[in-house]
Amino acid sequence: MSSTGPATGPSTLPATPLTPFYPKYAKPSVSYPTDNLEPLSYEADPNGSGKTVYNPPRPDGKKSPHYDAVWDGEGGKLSKPWWDFHIYHLPLSPQHVEHAHALYAAVRREFPELPTYRFWDKPLGPHPIPMFEVNVRTPHELGALFSWFVANRGPCSVLIHPNTGDDPVDHTTHATWIGDKVPLDVDMLRAFQTKVEGKEAK
Repeated sequence: MSSTGPATGPSTLPATPLTPFYPKYAKPSVSYPTDNLEPLSYEADPNGSGKTVYNPPRPDGKKSPHYDAVWDGEGGKLSKPWWDFHIYHLPLSPQHVEHAHALYAAVRREFPELPTYRFWDKPLGPHPIPMFEVNVRTPHELGALFSWFVANRGPCSVLIHPNTGDDPVDHTTHATWIGDKVPLDVDMLRAFQTKVEGKEAK
């Protein structure tokens, strides 16, 4: 066997195996120190359904502050204490347009205290199809409006996102959807974010 021919078989593999890339995620936050607490167990909750585990009470005896605030206030410079709901419809579908107008009127009647913007009949900014927007400012409002749209959105898609000061991330990574996703113009969001950060730096 000649040693001058092309290498074949296992000898062609790298000397060390490739290491897969695993991104590092921030540790989920808890609003009180947990380092010195007893480990959590899989003990059944005596007051539960038989399938749930027992959760020990918080050491401070209180409920989570997240019941009272949308997040912990550690957003970016432009963070606002509320979330946005964007409700989209297909402008060439008469049924979509009719339902979107009815939905717009219904949400304003049912939740008159929530900031609601005008109804758009054409694309606007990073939104490629018409939409309208509603803001919520508390977890109570967030949960109520979320469940209401689950029951009432019909053919419309609903984008829900926080306002942490990073528009591209808020509209993508941080966002959630009820219904089909609408492909946003993320490049426009990035350009706007760059412009805002440039003004903030001055």
